[in-house]
Amino acid sequence: MRSSFLYLVIPVLTLAACGQSRYASNEEAANKSAVMDDYIASADSSDFPGNMSSLLSPSRKRVRSADVRCRVTNVFTATSRLEQIVTAVGGVVASSTLQNEYVHRHELPYTTDSLKKVQLYTPVANLTLRVPVQHLDSVVHTLTSMAGFIDHRLLTDEDMTLSYLSNSLKNNKDNQRAGKIAPDKKTTALDIAKYEDQKNENVIDRQMVNLGIQDKVAYSTFTVQLFQPEVADIQIVVNPVHLTRSGFGTEILTAAHDGGTLLRNILITLVQIWPFWIAAAFGWFAYKKLLAK
Repeated sequence: MRSSFLYLVIPVLTLAACGQSRYASNEEAANKSAVMDDYIASADSSDFPGNMSSLLSPSRKRVRSADVRCRVTNVFTATSRLEQIVTAVGGVVASSTLQNEYVHRHELPYTTDSLKKVQLYTPVANLTLRVPVQHLDSVVHTLTSMAGFIDHRLLTDEDMTLSYLSNSLKNNKDNQRAGKIAPDKKTTALDIAKYEDQKNENVIDRQMVNLGIQDKVAYSTFTVQLFQPEVADIQIVVNPVHLTRSGFGTEILTAAHDGGTLLRNILITLVQIWPFWIAAAFGWFAYKKLLAK
């Protein structure tokens, strides 16, 4: 009797666990959907707390950015440190590229059978960083403190409040006008469908623009170019001329063969210009006759 009771309890507990798991997953999906809806709805919000007449109002949509080009002692070390700092403050390294810009190349004799190759190059790093706006000044200050020479530094602060508000008001106005339009003599059902689709696309485009503004307001774009003084890469390599040169006996035979070929070509050329020889002989005889007269 007890064993049969256990057989009944196990399936019931299994079904209860599956039901709770399904309920939890549904609740999690509902929460994610609600968060996404709130995020999209924020693009149409025209409520700005605080005094909007002040340029320094925290409610304004101010987009800050920075651009710095500077010289550092070691590009790789400075790049790694800057990436770590940005990641530590909650930012993102959008792109990071390290490359060498080659300047001059020289090949100098080193020994009888080797060369010294000297390649001058400048290491350069290009970074695009997304930094939380509250940490932008500190990150820029940290970079400039590492620099030995600052080529240029550009800080911008663009107010996008009016553009953001314009898109929000337009979307709110379109939502207030939402309603079915009945076809008449001048419009067909297809025309109305095209109009509704175009209106919805315009609303979505304005929402995406506003979400982009919100993203730029929260995370500043920081573009950086780092470079360091020229570096010399020196290599000792085998002289290819010495390595591929033939032996002395082979060069003597080759020279003799080349001399015979040259003599052969000269004789052939002299034979090929026989009409000129005939013309020169006639000219000579004619000149002699004129002198005799």
